[in-house]
Amino acid sequence: MKRRMLTRRDFLRTAAVGGTGLAAMGLVGCSSSDSSTSTTDSSSETETSSSDSSEETAENSNFNETGYPIVNEPITLNVMMAIRDQDSLTNTDEMPALQRLEEQTNIHVEWEIIKDSDWDTKLNLAFASGEYPDIIICCSSSVDDEEYGVTQGIVIPLDDLINQHMPNYTSRRDAEEDDPTVSLIASDGQVYSVGYLVGQNINTQQHFFINQDWLDALDLDTPDNVDDMTDVLRAFANNDPNGNGDTDEVALEMDMDIGFYGIRYMLPLFGLPVDPDKWIYIDDEKQVQFAPVQDKFREGMEWFHTLYEEGLLDPEVFSQDGTTIGTKLAEGNVGFFAAWRLLAMGFDDGVAANSVLWTPDSASLYRYLEIATDGAYITCTNQYVAESMRWLDAMLETEMMFSLHYGEEGTADQGSGWEYDENGKINSTVDGTTETESWFGSNALFFAPGIYISETFNMPEQRIEKTEYCDLYDEAGLIQKYSNDYLDMAPLTSDQLASCTLVETDIKNAVAENMTAFIKDGVTDDSWNTFVTMFDNMGVADYVQMYQDAIDTMDLG
Repeated sequence: MKRRMLTRRDFLRTAAVGGTGLAAMGLVGCSSSDSSTSTTDSSSETETSSSDSSEETAENSNFNETGYPIVNEPITLNVMMAIRDQDSLTNTDEMPALQRLEEQTNIHVEWEIIKDSDWDTKLNLAFASGEYPDIIICCSSSVDDEEYGVTQGIVIPLDDLINQHMPNYTSRRDAEEDDPTVSLIASDGQVYSVGYLVGQNINTQQHFFINQDWLDALDLDTPDNVDDMTDVLRAFANNDPNGNGDTDEVALEMDMDIGFYGIRYMLPLFGLPVDPDKWIYIDDEKQVQFAPVQDKFREGMEWFHTLYEEGLLDPEVFSQDGTTIGTKLAEGNVGFFAAWRLLAMGFDDGVAANSVLWTPDSASLYRYLEIATDGAYITCTNQYVAESMRWLDAMLETEMMFSLHYGEEGTADQGSGWEYDENGKINSTVDGTTETESWFGSNALFFAPGIYISETFNMPEQRIEKTEYCDLYDEAGLIQKYSNDYLDMAPLTSDQLASCTLVETDIKNAVAENMTAFIKDGVTDDSWNTFVTMFDNMGVADYVQMYQDAIDTMDLG
């Protein structure tokens, strides 16, 4: 069923609630003198629009508005790019797709590649120094556009520039019934980034999986609910379903983190679709709820304590992380767990071989919206703004985009790459290798909303699997009505977001510490009341109300 999302007009109508426009403040990051020599500058004055920049660009004989090359005489851009910590890339000068991109556009790029774990530190240092890259590509990380766009003006508004210079991007955006880039609108009503989106036609992040081989070995029926699951986990832990004569089975596998294997992805079993980054969610009445103080949260903690006390929960639950769990799932000796999907997750010969999707009779899972996240920014000292926008759009041309994301055309038989099928649609292969790669992978700028991806790309087996799981859960009514993604789109100012960060840090620390205590030691009336009342002094009520006020202004469909 098609989801209705806010339109761009809806967001522009509501954004004024939370923010003050750039015209009402001086830019902190750049002054007019910073870019006075630029033929395409759009950020030298607060009042200068991106359309003014386009008029100046038209007078630049080196720049071509359409066609290739983008510039007649070569120019150089400096690009800062985030990549995932686990990725290892060859020298960018040796990447075939980048070589073709430079030849096509006549634009040379000096790349600064930064691992995600170092991203915030190095980005902040660059911003503090005043020596900014021309372009920031952060598909695997992020930039705070409220702070560095709305407030400081280090990154510039791109609305008009996108419409003027990015036909590949805008044609895909405009083909959708609902604009997938509304998520990029800042509190001042402007867009500061080019979006990143890998459409998959999914609606939730996690699913529950149970070991069917163990159910069969013990002649057990599939459980319907949490109570039934408790009995099944007892059987898994105590009746040697793997048949090796030892009590080495892990009945329930999880950790205390916020990842796909974490405790937050078990809490929907108790009707708590908590946000992956916050401890709030939006209920069916469009009300913002604080999960930790609810009776359902206590019920969940009591259940986990029972499992821990009876040895049904991995005893390393408090110390392990997602990597450790991935290793255990690859060994296949697990009875019940939550994960993104089964295939192509690193455990194909483990739990993927003996487990199946579990559909409980009730749950409330976090609803995932396929909306754009920030992908690329232009800084206010960039001397070639229009050229940069056209260069970003060139990265999004179908063959270039897939080559940067998957590897070269015709190399699928070598493990990674893509190729056209007999119907002109693209097939891709990703072998998950950790070896050095001569393409960017998921770090590359990629914009593929639902309609475009469906018309262009043949979904691989693992994505089809995920989509089918999502459809089953949606039909069963197990996914929340209003997505928590709307919390991230709420029109909050930079000051409000800064305040949120402080409150959320206190909440996260308090909840993490007490969850550990509850699971280890159990929950008593006294410990529960102490836990609930501690939030009174953290500003939680004001925090929730701030989000409620913002959500009330938004049309959630």
